[in-house]
Amino acid sequence: MDLLDGLNPEQREAVTTVEGPLLVNAGPGSGKTRIIVHRIAYMVLQARINPRYILAVTFSRKAAAEMRKRLDVLLCGRSTAVSVSTIHSACLRMLRREGIPGRGTVFEVLDEDEQRKLLGKCMERAGLDNGEYDLRRIKSAISYAKTNMRPGTFTAAADQSFDDSAAAVFHIYQKALETKHALDYDDMLVFAHRLLSENQAVLKKYQQAYRYILVDEFQDTSSLQYQIIRMLGARHRNVCVVGDPDQTIYSWRQANLGNINSFHRDFPGTRVIGMEKNYRSTVTIVDAANALISHNSLHKEKSLRTSHGTGRPISIVRLTDEDGEGRYIAGEIIRLCSELALTPGSFAVLYRVNAQSRALEEAFNAAGLPYNLVGGTPFYKRREILDMVAWLRLLRNPADDAALVRVIRIAGRGIGAQGLQALQDHSQKLKLHLHQALEHAASGSVTSLSQRARNAAARFHSLLEELRRESRRLSTVTLLSRIIERTDYRDSLKAESDPDERWENVLELISLAGAYEHLSPIQALDLLLQKINTAADAAEHKNEAEAVTFNTLHGSKGSEFPVVFIAGMEEGLLPHGKSMDDKARLEEERRLCYVGITRAMDIVYLTHVEKRRAFGEVNFRQPSRFLGELPPGLVKFVDHVSTERRQVQ
Repeated sequence: MDLLDGLNPEQREAVTTVEGPLLVNAGPGSGKTRIIVHRIAYMVLQARINPRYILAVTFSRKAAAEMRKRLDVLLCGRSTAVSVSTIHSACLRMLRREGIPGRGTVFEVLDEDEQRKLLGKCMERAGLDNGEYDLRRIKSAISYAKTNMRPGTFTAAADQSFDDSAAAVFHIYQKALETKHALDYDDMLVFAHRLLSENQAVLKKYQQAYRYILVDEFQDTSSLQYQIIRMLGARHRNVCVVGDPDQTIYSWRQANLGNINSFHRDFPGTRVIGMEKNYRSTVTIVDAANALISHNSLHKEKSLRTSHGTGRPISIVRLTDEDGEGRYIAGEIIRLCSELALTPGSFAVLYRVNAQSRALEEAFNAAGLPYNLVGGTPFYKRREILDMVAWLRLLRNPADDAALVRVIRIAGRGIGAQGLQALQDHSQKLKLHLHQALEHAASGSVTSLSQRARNAAARFHSLLEELRRESRRLSTVTLLSRIIERTDYRDSLKAESDPDERWENVLELISLAGAYEHLSPIQALDLLLQKINTAADAAEHKNEAEAVTFNTLHGSKGSEFPVVFIAGMEEGLLPHGKSMDDKARLEEERRLCYVGITRAMDIVYLTHVEKRRAFGEVNFRQPSRFLGELPPGLVKFVDHVSTERRQVQ
């Protein structure tokens, strides 16, 4: 096999440049993974480099598995000698061999559930409530601290989000980890960095072991990840990093765009190769993407080119509202499947925030069109939606024990896991509903509860009864707002890694409730719960192999489809509202749109609506500024609002 056969000049240069630091700016659809795999094979088969000296780092297990699979073909089964893994796995291997500084080589890595249980115990020792909200908040604060502070300098003063309670739990938690000889996920990077920083003999050993380092998706590396790569590659300087600054869309995961400048500084004489030929998309799509990204001041000068045909113009479609948007997209997919002999698997529907999937899911369910929600949870199965729906179910039916258990866990401050178990034991012993057991606890007749838990149960029962009374006279929109306010639910979401996304889902549920405002409170609540149950049941059967792909723009990177729809091309959605007054964030939003457009091979639809419901109110929307940055000659405008109005008349 000729490893260079079929490669263009830039690809050949990237594959055959073996010695010295190399930065490959690989645009979308330019064959990035192919180049990395062929480069490794060239190093082994042509340059005669021992495969054991090669470390290839990528940022997901799926990507590592795909890389390994391709290498197996090129190296005829010899790929096992090459170290191909995520950076976390590479760090874990070092720690297994060399030991954690000051602790040794015998340790376990906690999974998510084990970590939560340990944190809960540490919070109890610190005298804190270990309810679901507080536990998530502490867990998030500790994780943020570990991945953003210099190793070993965890103090409350280091970051505002790392408050006194988190600092107190952190020290107990770290001591517990040490006692258990255990690490959590973040510790793999933290302790690997410490190991290489503090032990020069170990550093030299791994510098000698990994004489050739390749890093995929370099634009997604965090500062801590880059420092580990820098140290490993400092001796031999044979470090090849492959990425695209224009696809840097993960700053919220601590991806640091500045790592590219740091690479030039830390590895003087870096050779730079630009891979600009796109093998995926039509001329129209490539030219539109180039025009869009050129508006970014941080854009690295390059211009994608393609040998594909001109293709169809990009369709910019104006629609009435989010429900009409969902129906239009479903209808167009059905039409294109018939017209172009495509299957549903040829289509992707992308969106900025997960909350947008609600209207899309309902439209596709109604049309009988199969879809797969990639890397996500159907709208009505998302935790924050289940939380809100549990409240509504409970207020409608106090005997709903499952709903009461859920709301106690999320809002029963002071009751705790032990208190909840005591209530459940009491209800089973006396054959009561859990709500009746809560009434007993509020009156002080559940003796197995501590005084603190009895007081908390009384407060919670009082809140529940007050909300039940209000549910009979308030609209569902107002009722949901009252629940959120009385339980500080929005604040509880701030402890999550994705608080804005979860809050947007809650707002979407409130918007849905607004459709029933004209009915009496009881009727509205009953119809809303009925709709939710029906939609949730329908979602159970939408995980088919040949189906339309639903995904966020963030989750779509690395994929490609013949036809791509990007829904919600509006100010406040794309670009997101939080980016409006921040140039760096706004440019990342533009990169996100660029990523979405370049997922398409042949056809692109960009849809926006005239109005959307938010918090139970109708808001009129403005088209995204990004639509105006596309050259007029590359787009066609479709005003479906006028079509809908004519149909109504």
